[in-house]
Amino acid sequence: MWLTLALACCTAACRLTDHSENDLGEISTRDFQIPASGFQDTDPSRQPTITFDSTALDIGRIAEGAQVEKTYRFTNRGKIDLVITDVRASCGCTVAKNWPRMPIAPGASSAITVNFNSEGRPGKQHKTITVVANTNPPTTVLTLSGEVVAPGTP
Repeated sequence: MWLTLALACCTAACRLTDHSENDLGEISTRDFQIPASGFQDTDPSRQPTITFDSTALDIGRIAEGAQVEKTYRFTNRGKIDLVITDVRASCGCTVAKNWPRMPIAPGASSAITVNFNSEGRPGKQHKTITVVANTNPPTTVLTLSGEVVAPGTP
């Protein structure tokens, strides 16, 4: 009797954890087709296109401790409003100070201003700034490079 009860429990437990056999008409995860996002269904010709004058700016050779401000200018070349949702730098020494928070109309131009603080950062520098927008692809990477030298270095 105990053996029959133990066998019945094991069989039931296997049935609970083994989802390989579905009952006829039972709904399974294979019945759902949920896209990761609505991005795949977007018509690329209807998306905004962000075009920068330059995605790479050079700060040149600067003395350690100097702060440099650079501006990346861009135009919306798409057919609908461009919306920038985030601008993030790769390091705390580089900060996006100013970027448009309102939609940019087709054909309109704007700019993103970043500040680089060279304090405690001697040597060659290569910083990235990632712009997230309703474009395809959804991110654009900007670069800021140069060399930080000790004060008084020729």
